[in-house]
Amino acid sequence: MKIKKEYICEPGKNSKLVIEDITQEIREGATIILATAGVGLIGPIIGNTFIDQISDMKEIGFITSEMIPPISNFSDGILKHPFRLHYSYKYNIILAISDIPFEVSSAYNDLAKTICNWALSEDVKAKEIVVFQGIPQKGLIDDFPVFYASQNHLVDVLESKGVEKVKKGIIVGPEATIINEALTNKLKPLAFFTPVYQIPTPEGAAAIIKVLNDYYKLKIDTKPLLEEGKEIKEKMLDLAEKAQQYQKKQLSDTGKSEYTKYYQ
Repeated sequence: MKIKKEYICEPGKNSKLVIEDITQEIREGATIILATAGVGLIGPIIGNTFIDQISDMKEIGFITSEMIPPISNFSDGILKHPFRLHYSYKYNIILAISDIPFEVSSAYNDLAKTICNWALSEDVKAKEIVVFQGIPQKGLIDDFPVFYASQNHLVDVLESKGVEKVKKGIIVGPEATIINEALTNKLKPLAFFTPVYQIPTPEGAAAIIKVLNDYYKLKIDTKPLLEEGKEIKEKMLDLAEKAQQYQKKQLSDTGKSEYTKYYQ
């Protein structure tokens, strides 16, 4: 029989985490992957790819907050919670995927306390939490290197796998509050970065998934994402060409012989 069990962190009064089926055992030392809707949408792209390709990845609950924007979503006619929890027993991975960003930045502080409180509870005892953040780039991106930021215990491991560290920078949004909360307790934070467009960037998500495949011994196929990224890039090139042609025409119509080339 399915039973709802709520975890409400004392300091986090405006959010709660609900496990809908407590018969699902979560092995100690799990990794939590936080896939939030940031720039480039690499979090949701990675999260949905995991759900599609990891056979035992099942939905176990959801996270809710009074400060979630008034947005509902559905897929194939099925209504879904905007912030869902999935779990793979095989890989011992908890996936927290959010389709929408919060409108109020302070909501993330409350949310981070609730998530970390549950992650460290006797029912979970998670080991680490992984976040992603896109680095916005202008123009077309030819390469998608992956960078990391972590605590000292992972430096040698990640660099041995060819992942470069970010020497200095800041992290903003839900990822930042989760990391800050994790740094105050036993939950080890790990952040991955890659260049992204201001629109969905499946190639950036594919680059990070390749690192996750190696680090967590996964077998996620990234070819569909690379193909999707190729189509997006072709569309961007087409739009840039049309914009340039339009600009030439406008300048020609005004009698000017010279123009500024904005697109490369």
